[in-house]
Amino acid sequence: MRHSIFLFLLTIFGATAACADTVFLKAFYPLDEPRFHCVDIPGHKARVNTGRPLSVHTCKEGIWHKDELFDPAALKQGQLKMPEYDLCVEAASAQDGADLVLKPCNGSPLQIWAHRNYRLTLKSHPDKCLTIGPEPSRLTRGGKRLPSKHMARSLAVNTCSNDAFTRQLWRFEKPQNRSGAVMPFGN
Repeated sequence: MRHSIFLFLLTIFGATAACADTVFLKAFYPLDEPRFHCVDIPGHKARVNTGRPLSVHTCKEGIWHKDELFDPAALKQGQLKMPEYDLCVEAASAQDGADLVLKPCNGSPLQIWAHRNYRLTLKSHPDKCLTIGPEPSRLTRGGKRLPSKHMARSLAVNTCSNDAFTRQLWRFEKPQNRSGAVMPFGN
């Protein structure tokens, strides 16, 4: 009995520790979404579709957000790894406008990223940045029917430039347990 309780507690606290080590890949600037955008897999919970290109979505603070979590330790190897799915972000190509997709982590040149001066660039193409689309944010399918009104934009690889500067800066940040129409800055 004592052994099974210990295993149960280990499972619970082990899972909590694993979640605590994950972070959002969050836009540095709010752009037109005061709750900020985070890199996101299309879909929600059981409908998450890892086969579709990634986008940015209102950061899911205080709600289910496993489709927005990254492993900060993997970045040391240059990988943007989503541990819940055991997949890494890969550029479909190094051409401007290329989609970002999830693939098994294999260290290919289109999966290795550098995070310098808040920009995420392909290591093999340091002039190519992870870039939020220039279009205005749009309501997501869920945002249209739910009170949270979540927003989304496209995400692609594009040439790093001063024109796209505010859409090319990223930070890694632990999710906060907050909610509301516009979340406060800080804790």
